[in-house]
Amino acid sequence: MKITALRWLLDPVTSILALRLRARERGRLSYEAAWRLARVTRHPDEMGYRLHGHRGEDTH
Repeated sequence: MKITALRWLLDPVTSILALRLRARERGRLSYEAAWRLARVTRHPDEMGYRLHGHRGEDTH
């Protein structure tokens, strides 16, 4: 199962907020980055998880 589908199943509210953020930024923000931003906005206690191993841009 792809991570995007899993996120939709486990936390649809954050996924909807991520889509709204991405629309507001007119596509300049990737869905992954928007989802992480929406997640830490709703759950600030998870900031440590976001900072561990995640970068804003894909380095591959």
